[in-house]
Amino acid sequence: MLKVISYAMIGVFALGLAAAAIGSAGVLLDF
Repeated sequence: MLKVISYAMIGVFALGLAAAAIGSAGVLLDF
């Protein structure tokens, strides 16, 4: 059960990291 929770947290973290990378790339391309 803890393994499922840890995998879910890693997935959410990776998704947030990807969203942040895409957002920062969009900001860099705007300028």
